[in-house]
Amino acid sequence: MPDREHTRYYSTRPRRIPPEFCTDELLESCSLLAVVTLYRIISQADDQGRLPGAPKYIRGICFSMRPGVTERKVADAIDELVRAGFLIRYDAKGRVFLQIDRWFDLQGKWGRRAYPSRYPAPPGWSQDWVSEKGDEPDDVHAPGTRPASDLHPPITVTSPVTPTSTATGLGNPPVGTGGLERVDALIERSRKGLLTKEEAFELGAAVAQDALAKATTR
Repeated sequence: MPDREHTRYYSTRPRRIPPEFCTDELLESCSLLAVVTLYRIISQADDQGRLPGAPKYIRGICFSMRPGVTERKVADAIDELVRAGFLIRYDAKGRVFLQIDRWFDLQGKWGRRAYPSRYPAPPGWSQDWVSEKGDEPDDVHAPGTRPASDLHPPITVTSPVTPTSTATGLGNPPVGTGGLERVDALIERSRKGLLTKEEAFELGAAVAQDALAKATTR
């Protein structure tokens, strides 16, 4: 089998659908659409089994490629799952949310990475389990990654050291930067703390080019 088929359904947050669902009397008493909705809600929920619960939202993330599954049908399916006890529906901060009941009974904890939820828990809920803490509650980082600010540290611009230097400390206008006027503008922005990363790299390249030119003329 080609590698692309091996990775077609790969997920960074795999979800477990227990085989007991196939013989669960409560679930089997629900409509087929409700069962499929539950499976797809499980696949879309966060690490605490939680997600927004508006039917329009659920339809969008679970049935976006099924035009025959309308928002009304999804709302009815959610109602069935709430009555059967598989979902907890609640209001918080003016929005509707869904919590999959007994989430960690379904998913287990062994060997899992579980980040905090960005969504509020149901009233009285005490079953959250967190094994990883992100830098921000709504930001999940893959292991070993670094913030963008660490990948491209800002370039420190030093003042000219010789009185005979120009205002920028550069002997010749750097190629492709707009000349000394452009460098003057970049240094002024740097002093005001307004320099962007792209401008910092541009200024650093100009400084390096000037230093190389001076080294070759000695």
